[in-house]
Amino acid sequence: MDKQVDVKRQKQIKEVERQRWVVWTILALMYIFVTFHRMATGVVRADLQETFGIGAAQFANIGSMYFYAYFIMQIPSGILADKLGPKKTVTIFSILAAIGSVIFGLAPTLTIAYIGRFLVGIGVSVVFICLIKIQSRWFYSKNFALMIGFAGLAANAGALLAQTPLVYAASAFGWRSTFVYLGIVMLFFTALTMIFVKDDPTEKGLPGMDELEGRAAVKNDVKVGEALKSVMSNPGTWIAGIVNIGLYVGYVVLLGQFGGSFLMTAYGLTQIQAANLIMSAVFGSAVGSIAIGYVSDRIKKRKIILVLLSALTLVGWILFIYVKVPTGLLALLLFALGFVMTNFTMTWTIANEVNDRRLSGIATGVVNCVAFAGAAIIPVIMGKILDANNANLFGGYQKAFLVLIGFVGISVAASFFATETNAQNVYKENK
Repeated sequence: MDKQVDVKRQKQIKEVERQRWVVWTILALMYIFVTFHRMATGVVRADLQETFGIGAAQFANIGSMYFYAYFIMQIPSGILADKLGPKKTVTIFSILAAIGSVIFGLAPTLTIAYIGRFLVGIGVSVVFICLIKIQSRWFYSKNFALMIGFAGLAANAGALLAQTPLVYAASAFGWRSTFVYLGIVMLFFTALTMIFVKDDPTEKGLPGMDELEGRAAVKNDVKVGEALKSVMSNPGTWIAGIVNIGLYVGYVVLLGQFGGSFLMTAYGLTQIQAANLIMSAVFGSAVGSIAIGYVSDRIKKRKIILVLLSALTLVGWILFIYVKVPTGLLALLLFALGFVMTNFTMTWTIANEVNDRRLSGIATGVVNCVAFAGAAIIPVIMGKILDANNANLFGGYQKAFLVLIGFVGISVAASFFATETNAQNVYKENK
């Protein structure tokens, strides 16, 4: 009898380990759309400025509309993920994102373009947090950092598509049609989410991670007020957010805002050449997202990696902006910068491990709230500096990037105050 029970148990475990990849892959594919939209405006910057007759600051506002929406939705996204569940949340909001993409593509005026981008930001804002929630319910906790690394790989796939492939697509179809088609394709993947995604293995009659890892079952009895108080009163949450802000905003600025145009100005490159070099940073980030999570899980350390790579990110930015690097070495430098700046993924891991495991959505949302506030505001400040320095654009870029580098320095300082969790949940409720 015991043998039959054991065989049944092993079959159930294998089924969990098989089904989890179906669920995860669908949401990871949705996440590709999230980062594509996030980075896309930088590549079609010239098209947007010509279409709407705008300068650098107004262009930055187009990108920032996405981040304003994303910022507004981060804590609500965490609440929705923890209360409503990832499946329903992603399904509903992805439809809104698809509509926003179509509106942006068809926008007759700058104001309508702003509205379209804002709707896209609202719609896609829930995907990452829901993906993290899915990972916490379908995957073993010992692999948490590695799975965040895999999520980073999906993110970089979107960023990669928003570089040279987008240049070719915009040339072939026009930037407007490209975003309209993108909205239509998003609806297909929304349907996949609705049909195949499950919030927890128990919804398929399988044992959940709590049972498989031998801990008390986590009930979905989250009370919003108490949950917010718990996460937001935890200093570890805010430290993770402050570290994230400089690193993540740098990632956005390099890949999705001013990285390509800086290369064109500083090195006299064409749009394709600049986009190809930015792809080196994307590849570096893709490798980094996996390597950082893997190494951290193996050595069971978080803080030492966070501090070291944050410091190297600061050095990398200073070299990129203020040192004239031989053109042949630019790809290597950008690969390395992309690798180390992906260290922001570690802040999500730490935020989850210093908070109640039931509140993974809200914890991730609060950290993202800090980061996306920076992503909405800092590029606009940089754009205004560029507009004020039209007569000396290269000097303008150096002044503008100094703002970003200052925030990276703040992130480095904050990393020394992060909690070392030793790759386990260290939350203890204060009573």
